[in-house]
Amino acid sequence: MRKACILLIVLLFLLPLSAAEEEKYTIDTLIEAMETGNPDLLKSDQEVIKAHLDTADAKGAYTPSVDLLLTGTYMANPVMGPIKLKPGDIKGLPDIVDSVWTDPIDVSMNMGNNRIQGQLTITQPLFTWGKLSNAVKLFETVEGLRSMERSDKENQLIAELRSRLDALYYMDSIYPLLDEIEAKADHLISISETAAEEGILLEEDVLDAKIQKQQVALSRKEMDSQYSSVLEGLRTLTGLDNLTMDAVEYIPDETAADTILSYTQDELIAAATDPSMLTLQMLDGMEKVQSYTKEIAKGSIYGKPDIALQVSASYGGKIDSNWFDDDTWGLNITVALSTTLWDGGKKMNDIKRADSSIAEANIDKESAIRTIESNVISSYNAAKLSKEKIAFAQMQLDLDEMKAEKERTSLSLGSSSDSSVLQAELKVIQDEITLITERIQLSQHIYTLMYLTAIDSPHPAIITDGMAE
Repeated sequence: MRKACILLIVLLFLLPLSAAEEEKYTIDTLIEAMETGNPDLLKSDQEVIKAHLDTADAKGAYTPSVDLLLTGTYMANPVMGPIKLKPGDIKGLPDIVDSVWTDPIDVSMNMGNNRIQGQLTITQPLFTWGKLSNAVKLFETVEGLRSMERSDKENQLIAELRSRLDALYYMDSIYPLLDEIEAKADHLISISETAAEEGILLEEDVLDAKIQKQQVALSRKEMDSQYSSVLEGLRTLTGLDNLTMDAVEYIPDETAADTILSYTQDELIAAATDPSMLTLQMLDGMEKVQSYTKEIAKGSIYGKPDIALQVSASYGGKIDSNWFDDDTWGLNITVALSTTLWDGGKKMNDIKRADSSIAEANIDKESAIRTIESNVISSYNAAKLSKEKIAFAQMQLDLDEMKAEKERTSLSLGSSSDSSVLQAELKVIQDEITLITERIQLSQHIYTLMYLTAIDSPHPAIITDGMAE
């Protein structure tokens, strides 16, 4: 009885563990895994961190720089050794001095063998013609750009994640249909061979049935290759190396297509090219970076001196018992003006180069807008076409199901054959595969439109004026 109680307790503890092991990934948990396991996002995180440190460095230029130098020196042969002075060394002294001054006097500043020296320097910029403030603005803008790039990359990867999940889900539903085709093809081959032996069918009909089965085998191999590629891409996206669709709980949102296609093409273009879109804000930010670069270059033009204050304190002395008496110290306060008067026109070229970069940024923006418009149009048209193909495939499926049902009825009445029924049922299954394939195509176009227009995007525009809010 006691053993039974212990076993029951162990089972009660194991049940929650089993339930946890069977817990499946959802789209939300896969996105969470992607946040911490996707190499592109992890790299973007590091770019944001480095950009933040660059901003901190730029702001640090406002504060004084403090430098300290301490040195200890041992001199085996000091330059200034002992200097002994005797009365006879000085001409013109009275004779009485000779009677009083009998021993040589050390008049040297004995350096000694060991010395210590130190210097503390404090430098504070006072006026730089806006170079410091513009540098801070530049790096703040770059930091905002890095944040935007990270958000845009995440939106792009989430669209890809959903697209791959849709493809894998639909392909999983194709495999049973391929199994069903193979089974019916085997049955058809058996019937055809029997009928050919009896002279009812020609040998070409048997060969045709075998070709149908071979086509299924080739389709399966092609499907396996595509499935493996899409699944491996999903694993890379999420950072989950052993992920399988058996561990995922996911059903495609087939209403997303109706939501996106409820907008007109012009409305989608307007949404994709709205100034609040991350892509366009990044392009605006690049233009701001070049503008700040130009302002920094203008602050360095000839004849505009930088003004700085420098305070320097120094100390030196021997390391011996009389160090306090022999030490030296100093204090210097300096106001420095520094400017370049001429360098062959390089600073003028820096301003012209910045102007060129600003113009290039404007060109990039216009080109990007045209590319976005083109992508929206092509994806929209492809999605509309896929919708029409799905509708047509559904009509074809309904028609072929009616024909297959008619053949089955005729078979029961003795006016049809098993091979005719099988051929009709094979056509129905092929229609179902065609329908599913078109759904895969549609989902790719819809998620592309969702990414381009930020409709249903997890990261709408959150940046203003090229700066992270």
